[in-house]
Amino acid sequence: MSPAPITEDPAAAGRRLQLTRAAQWFAGTQDDPYALVLRAEATDPAPYEERIRAHGPLFRSDLLDTWVTASRAVADEVIASPAFDGLTADGRRPGARELPLSGTALDADRATCARYEALTAWGGPLLPAPHERALRESAERRAHVLLDGLEAALAADGTVDLVDAYARRLPALVLREQLGVPEEAATAFEDALAGCRRTLDGALCPQLLPDAVAGVRAEAALTAVLASALRGTPAGRTPDAVAAARALAVAAAEPTATLVGNAVQQLLARPAQWAELVRDPRLAAAAVTETLRVAPPVRLERRVAREDTDVAGQRVPAGGSVVVLVAAVNRAPVSAGSGTSTTAPHAGGRPRTCAPSAPSAPFDLTRPVAAPGPFGLPGDLHFRLGGPLVRTVAEAALGALAARLPGLRAAGPAVRRRRSPVLHGHARLPVAVSRTARDLPATAPRN
Repeated sequence: MSPAPITEDPAAAGRRLQLTRAAQWFAGTQDDPYALVLRAEATDPAPYEERIRAHGPLFRSDLLDTWVTASRAVADEVIASPAFDGLTADGRRPGARELPLSGTALDADRATCARYEALTAWGGPLLPAPHERALRESAERRAHVLLDGLEAALAADGTVDLVDAYARRLPALVLREQLGVPEEAATAFEDALAGCRRTLDGALCPQLLPDAVAGVRAEAALTAVLASALRGTPAGRTPDAVAAARALAVAAAEPTATLVGNAVQQLLARPAQWAELVRDPRLAAAAVTETLRVAPPVRLERRVAREDTDVAGQRVPAGGSVVVLVAAVNRAPVSAGSGTSTTAPHAGGRPRTCAPSAPSAPFDLTRPVAAPGPFGLPGDLHFRLGGPLVRTVAEAALGALAARLPGLRAAGPAVRRRRSPVLHGHARLPVAVSRTARDLPATAPRN
């Protein structure tokens, strides 16, 4: 398939992307903590998020013309209120001019998402699995097939990139099966879906021009594959079917890969917790919940006011954007005087003191389920479109991984993608397998 044409002048779009990046960079030099989050330079953005929290329930980034919140109450209000939506009142994506070539697969308002949800519900036209258990069983079967190859790669090379070899491939396989993409289109579908991995980040952070152009072409290729797969099916006769299938695929694929990668990182950094999962792979559901709480796969969500609206005592005018800091919302507030300051590099090279990260309850697979649950599952924020699939596939991925590779360990530092403030996605997550105690000779010393 030839690359889809770019309808916008790439040179002009590239200049606008550079100007937007420059604006975010300049705002960061003025010590705007939201700009520093968007610049996505720090390994851990939590100190900047905590500085935003310190400003109160709603922080105003004047230089970037955005309100930002780390408050659970404000986040719940903004996500639930019909006064806020994904598109402006005249149907435009906020920031479309400043962030051209950022993909349109997830551009939708509440009414459109409601139509999509009817198509992507359990047992619906686009998601034939009748319930969560059926989808999990399908995902588990595919996970074990992938793990056959992963075990062979580990035996041959010693290390593998868990994200590319497993976490990203599994949701693609599940989505291909559910959306009825034929075997002959499998490679085109997986390649197009992987090419859309920057769509969520591109909605708030300008990507490099080659990446932005590649993303637009990948989205066009994905649309073509889905249109061909749905042609002639009952679902394909529905006007929204292709758009809904594309939105489901893009909203679920990379967040699932990020969620699995984040969960593995959290577990391998805590050997006792990994051992708990190995002993009982049914704790995969708890591992997903804990990861959503401490390292959610979607860290930033934006909504735009459809009308003048009061939020946390401030007037947000029609067209104004509010961004929710999902990870910060899930952390407990810092009490006055608690914690110690940390330092982060200032853009000009001088050290800058940041607010301490809010204390968070330790990652614990045996934690009792509490209400409300973690804020930030991509179904909660994307109008319940991709969330059930994200959680179910991630649980299957972690359970199968623990059952098959109990000796899994980190084989080097995890590397995060640049310009990825929304997903904080992995560029690389190297893992290896240690010999377990039962594999060692009986005379070998045991620590």
